[in-house]
Amino acid sequence: MARKKLEQEITEQVQSEAHTNGTIKHDFKKIAEIMFWTPAKGESYEKLFMRMGKSMYDLPHPEIVDIVHAGGLQKWAETLRVDSQKELYERLITAMKRTIVDPAFQDKKKMDEFPPLTNFYYLAQTLDRRGKQHSEAESISEITWDTKLARKFLNERVAKMFENEPDKEKFKEVSEKIKAIWGFSDKDIDALRYFVCQSRHENHNPSMNKSIYLWGQEKQTGKTTIARAIVTILNGDKFDNFGRYESSLKAELQYNDHELPLSAYCNAVLLDEAMPKDASKTYGGVKQALTSDTTRYNQKYKSIKTIPVKRYYFCTSNEPATDFIQDKNERRFYVIEMNKKPKQISFKEIYSIWKDFCVNAEPEEDWQEWYNSFEFADGAGTRDMNEVINELILRREEFFPDGKTYVTPVQIARLIYKNEPSISQKQAVRSAMEEIFNDFRVASNPSNYRTSDCYSKATELYNELSFEDKQSGKIAEEVENDL
Repeated sequence: MARKKLEQEITEQVQSEAHTNGTIKHDFKKIAEIMFWTPAKGESYEKLFMRMGKSMYDLPHPEIVDIVHAGGLQKWAETLRVDSQKELYERLITAMKRTIVDPAFQDKKKMDEFPPLTNFYYLAQTLDRRGKQHSEAESISEITWDTKLARKFLNERVAKMFENEPDKEKFKEVSEKIKAIWGFSDKDIDALRYFVCQSRHENHNPSMNKSIYLWGQEKQTGKTTIARAIVTILNGDKFDNFGRYESSLKAELQYNDHELPLSAYCNAVLLDEAMPKDASKTYGGVKQALTSDTTRYNQKYKSIKTIPVKRYYFCTSNEPATDFIQDKNERRFYVIEMNKKPKQISFKEIYSIWKDFCVNAEPEEDWQEWYNSFEFADGAGTRDMNEVINELILRREEFFPDGKTYVTPVQIARLIYKNEPSISQKQAVRSAMEEIFNDFRVASNPSNYRTSDCYSKATELYNELSFEDKQSGKIAEEVENDL
């Protein structure tokens, strides 16, 4: 009903605009180019029009001339300045309805005066008769807004946001302020600087894309507010519009390939509590998406297109990244844990602080070296391995008894997990034993480990732990530091 009402309003508007062509200013140059007329030396396009024996009263509305000159509705749509897809749709519908009722096309004797313009009239008329005007306007407005205009206008906003040269002193000052307020480390600041700079880096190598995973189980740390501020700034927008840049993992992975991900027309995207705890079935797709710079867009009833994307995601969560990252470690994420409740400051001040940070951030000269300077994020593989390391040290007498010469990871896995262990459980044990007992493998059969040496090493590691470490259960972390 709303669509029909809108179309009725547009029809009434167009009919009310029935014009007298002589009072409208025409672009004679465009008309000449459409008709492939060539002016004589020193001849104006208006005089050329008159020399060709044409009358201004036979011309349709100038907008119709613009559409044909641009190369059709879609090319014309790409030249418009509109604030939304809805407004673009309305302009397209108006143009088609205007064409159908334009006086220039009501006299069949005069319709052949400008064949290219008449051909567009026939197209608009055919779409109207087949009831396809809406679907055509919807299709063109969707693809044009999503792949052309939204990105174009965003780039204009961003250019204005970042129009001043970065100030190194201001960046240093605001970085210290951020560390004081939110408790970030120097490396956290460097990772956030990388995230900002990659979004501004022209032709950035997608294999060096780095997403931020900001998490903390403590409430009111401000992690979502920080993410919203940074993402809106990188999209050249104000804080109040943060909702425009929030998406879901489902949308970004295009479970529905008829829809574009936000990364197709945003410089950065916020995924707030969007990562599933059980990512075993989706993580392969996530990894592939994070280091891609294009996506396939299957617009309904149209051919499949390849669209450029910027896969810079700022993820926030109450759960650690190890619940999401399935591998032992992951290079595509930098993980920041927030445990500090900052002093209460206004959204306006938070936005201002992070704007100073973003607009004054500058990249390192060597992107590859900078990218390589960040530690990989631990994943479920590391978490599972650490749990096994704890078991190996605490239950060393059970696993490495006297009188047994060799032991294998599979044997240990069966003792830890009771029933037949899964592939991932066997891998966790294998990784743990390689981590702390690698020197005790039998050269002729690397699956075998010397039992007595493993027991001695586990006892040595246990004795080096402090009482606090033993009580806290953070045995594996301390062992890895010692190793």
